[in-house]
Parts: sequence; structure tokens; C-alpha cells
Amino acid sequence: MLSRNIASGRELFPLTVSSLSILVASFNIATISVALGPLKSYMELSGEQVTYLASAVLIGAMFGAAFSGIISDRFGRIGILMLDLITFVIAGIGSAFSTQFYELFLFRLLVGVGVGIDYVVIFAYLSEVEAIAGRHGTGLAIVMFFANFGILLSYGAGAIFSLYIGLESWRYIFITGALFAIVPIILRLKIQESEEWRKFHIESIRTIFKKFMEKKNRGDALKFSLPWFLYQISDQSLTLFLPILLVALIGNSFYSADTGSVVVKLFTIPASLITVILISRVGRKFLQSSGFFLRSIMLGLLGFLLLVNVAVPSYITVLLLGGAFFFGALGPDKTTVISPAESFSTSVRGTGQGISEMFGRMGGLTGVIAYGYLRLLAPGIGLIFLSITCALGFATTSILFGWKIERDRISP
Repeated sequence: MLSRNIASGRELFPLTVSSLSILVASFNIATISVALGPLKSYMELSGEQVTYLASAVLIGAMFGAAFSGIISDRFGRIGILMLDLITFVIAGIGSAFSTQFYELFLFRLLVGVGVGIDYVVIFAYLSEVEAIAGRHGTGLAIVMFFANFGILLSYGAGAIFSLYIGLESWRYIFITGALFAIVPIILRLKIQESEEWRKFHIESIRTIFKKFMEKKNRGDALKFSLPWFLYQISDQSLTLFLPILLVALIGNSFYSADTGSVVVKLFTIPASLITVILISRVGRKFLQSSGFFLRSIMLGLLGFLLLVNVAVPSYITVLLLGGAFFFGALGPDKTTVISPAESFSTSVRGTGQGISEMFGRMGGLTGVIAYGYLRLLAPGIGLIFLSITCALGFATTSILFGWKIERDRISP
């Protein structure tokens, strides 16, 4: 069954390029998480500055998402796809050679712009390729699997650099993110423009915006934006602060925290594979709502144990955090990203994906800032806050989502 849904030959190439691109984007998102610990000591950063650095990529992603969607609807998917990977190279090198907080903050903003572009245009483009091939959801879920793998690679690289290099390991992790972008840049030169876009695009930004403001599109934007906003609150907080959180809970070195982060993030790999298999069988609503609910349970339980000062063994901490990552990857981590790209019509698909992602990144920014401050009070309070947002995501999905999203093809 699964084999019939996966591309072959010429159709496999766009899927491969998209997967590598998202891997690079997610790697560059997560580089700051393994760099924050060494950076805090090396640059003598305050707790507020640590939070700002963690937030920079999300601020940049908001801007990248806001403009790239409508630009890709007007001028095509391929041209703008080159821009984001080039930003990873420039920003990665600039970050590695930064000497002060403000320089690094600006380069991380630039990384975020590239991330925002990638998560909009890649999924708009690939959903159209998938539609022509007559597939539904599997390819997009495969691409999101590589997003999890990119973050895992970032944690692993951080652990190795921390072990062998020490306080300047952050420079090497940023350089690695820049180097990783070179291969997909070369491969993207060979992909072709979307045939769906060629047939159905609108040659006026004003007309695109007017069509997007129609009642159905506005309703879909709300339906997709709100769960994405709520999911990213917990997802970006956990992704960007996980090594620092584990330093406080299970270890006293950056190496042990980065290694623990790899173990926790490994839980997403089987979850992502299960999603690839199930997404066209059980549907997005079930995966998204159950993922939100079970992640809320895991984070809430760990937060409560920490809040009441129970001595939580390291393996229990890893299991509960790993469970939170598992159930996120099993559901909303995938469905919140791919559902808009599948559901908006071709002429406004990039715009709809961009607006939805912009609100998702706003959620991530909200979560990183809120959790960044709450963790200074107590780790348990921060985790309970994240648990509540996941519970709200479950409620929102249950109320807003209908079954009409589960269809065999996206419409032009």
C-alpha cells in the first residue's frame, strides 16, 4: 500500500530535493539550541539575551512566511526557492564569525527569513507535484519526517562539537548549517516549475489578495492558523530550549545535555514513520487531535512532578519528554504544516500557506518568550504552560476541523 503512494523516477526528484531542503532548514533552526549553552558562557549572555537569540529565527520566519507565499503565487515557486538556501549560507557564516550579541541576533533573523520561505514554498510546490501524481499526503509527510531528522542531526553535531571543541563549539555548528545548504542549492537548479501553478496562477498580486479574502479562504486560514499557532508554542520552546532544560534536569555539561537531546529527539523518528503510513488511512483530524492531547498529558505530568519537587529520575524525564516529542511528531507536527498546502486552491496556495505559517511562527515566538521567562521561575511552571497550550490545540482541532480536508486530490 505505502509503495504505491511513493514517487518513482522523475517524480522522485522533487520529493528528494524538498526533503533535503527541509532537513537543512530544520537543522538551521535547531543550531541555536545546541549553541545557546556555550554561547551563554562564551559571550556572558544574560537570561533575557538567551531568550532573544532563541526567538530571532522565529521573528525572521514570520517575515519570510508573510511575503514569500503571495510572491510565489504571483511569480512562481522555483525562483524564490533559491533565495532561502542562500540565506542559510550567508547567515551561517556570519553567525560563526560573530563577536557580539547584536551581530549574532541579526544573522539569526536572516536564518529565520530563509526558514519562513522554505516552509511556505516547498509545501505549496510539492503539494502540486503530488496532485499531478495522484497521491495524497504521503509525500508531504515524508518531507516532514526529514524535518525531525534535521533537528536530530543538529543535536548530534552539537554533542560532538561540545565534547571535542568546548566553548567555541557554537561557531562550528553554525558553519555546518551553512555547508549543509550547498547540496540542495545545486539540486534545486534542476527542478522544474509546478505545472499546476503554470495553469492556474493569477498575474496580479491585488487579485490574488482579493481572492484570498473570499469567505471560504478566510475561514480556512483561521482553521489552519490557530492549531499551528498553538502547536508551535510548545514545539519551538521544546526544540530550542531542550539542551538547556536537560542541563538543569539530568546533567551538568553541554555534552551530556546535547546527548540527552539526541535520545529525546530519537522518539520522533518512529512517530514520523507511523505518520507516513497512517496519514491517508486515519486522516489528519484524528492524528492532530490525538497528538495534541497525548503531548499535553506528557508535558503536564512532568511539569507537575517538578513543580511539587518530586525527585524525578533521569530516565523518567527522558521518557516523558520523549513521549511529548513522539506524540507531537505523530500528529500536529505534520498535519499543521501540510494541511493548508493541500487545501487551498493553486492560485492562493502560497498565500494561504504563508499566512498559516506566519501565525504558526507567531505561536513559536510567543512560546519561546513565555517559556523562556517561566523557566527562570521553575522548569515545572514552564512545562505546565506548554501542556495547557497543547490542550487548547486539542480543543481547537476538535471544534474547527471537519472531514472535508480528507480528499483524494487538491483542487486547482
